[in-house]
Amino acid sequence: MTAAASIRSTPRRRVVLLLSGAAGYLDAVSYLALGLFTANMTGNTVLLGLFAGEGRWSAAVRAFLALASFFAGAAAAAAATRRASRLAGVLAAESGVLVSALLYWAFVLGHPRDPVREPGVFALIALLSGAMGVQSAAVRRVGELRISTTYVTGTLTSLATDLGADVLARLGGRRRRGSPQAYDPGSRLLAGVWGSYLVGAVAGGLGQLRWGAWAVAVPVAMLLAMATWDAAGTGLSGRGAPAATDPGGDPGR
Repeated sequence: MTAAASIRSTPRRRVVLLLSGAAGYLDAVSYLALGLFTANMTGNTVLLGLFAGEGRWSAAVRAFLALASFFAGAAAAAAATRRASRLAGVLAAESGVLVSALLYWAFVLGHPRDPVREPGVFALIALLSGAMGVQSAAVRRVGELRISTTYVTGTLTSLATDLGADVLARLGGRRRRGSPQAYDPGSRLLAGVWGSYLVGAVAGGLGQLRWGAWAVAVPVAMLLAMATWDAAGTGLSGRGAPAATDPGGDPGR
């Protein structure tokens, strides 16, 4: 990667880290309040199988609803941003869905600090999972690196394989001559995504225990700030940055 390309991709790298933190945050909030994840669909797939195997059909319906809503949100965002060069629109849409979830939770369901019960929990699961689906489709590539901001299993796999290849290259004397970096920049980004997700989960857990439903306001504020920054033309997907999505690629991370 040239120096110019690295400078141009810096805003996108920053937004990937911020979005990963937001996903970890909301996953922690939803797990504590709803008993499932709204970003981690691998975990929800396991929960769906577990609940179905135990005959807990109401819980299985909740897990399936999270999966279906995430899928619908991702599909809608991918279609809406196929020709987009900026992220402001999709981030604003995600913020709107989260605001709807927050208002529904706090004012329609009431008791924002208490666990959410049926039947109100279904709409809340659909809104929060749909918002995470929108985010998942918003950024799927940084330069040549495929990335995900809503789950980290593939991120850890990619990080491990990249670092393993780097170690083998160093041991074999095949490190590029004149390269001052100990690790590839892509490896640092992958490590940052995982770390941001973890920090977000810690913050989300603390926020949900302290503020209940109002904890959702934190990622809403983050997303609106990023959308405003991007709309100004100097932020997340400014001139020279890669496109918002990779329509032909498999996110797979």
